[in-house]
Amino acid sequence: ICGMSRCFGQMEPAMNFAAFLMAASLGGSASPAPQCATMFEGDKDRILEHIWQKEMAIYQGRANADLSYYLSNTSDNFLAWTAGTPKPYNKQEFSEKQKAISGNNKEIITTKFDGFTLSGNTAVIYYTNHRTRLPDGKIVDQKYDNIHVWVNEDCSWNVFASMSRPAN
Repeated sequence: ICGMSRCFGQMEPAMNFAAFLMAASLGGSASPAPQCATMFEGDKDRILEHIWQKEMAIYQGRANADLSYYLSNTSDNFLAWTAGTPKPYNKQEFSEKQKAISGNNKEIITTKFDGFTLSGNTAVIYYTNHRTRLPDGKIVDQKYDNIHVWVNEDCSWNVFASMSRPAN
């Protein structure tokens, strides 16, 4: 459950009460604060589980040549620098990549969890990808180290930054 201070930030008691009144006047509930299924009140294990499920859904979409789940779970301030790209790219540029994906994707990637850290509303997850087939079907043996920086925005965990490099 996401308390008022979690969803509205840390506020003075008078501001908390004002936010409560504003929410109630807009049709909000006078019961304890809004539900935030993704917040888990700082429970690191549950946050990790939630974010890892999102990571797996991102790669499932990718396997189906569909980045829409990934895009819908990125921050508006998203920035990524992935292996093979000459410079970082933002959410708008990433969205253009979605438009370029088409046809029958034959890519095969297995993902292995490597680590996780959490501080407040920011989490970093480390994982390794092993790609054995490219989207066009070509057999390869490629490994990449990856990180995603997740941020809890408005009670939803979103990818804020991404970086990958060829694994050693």
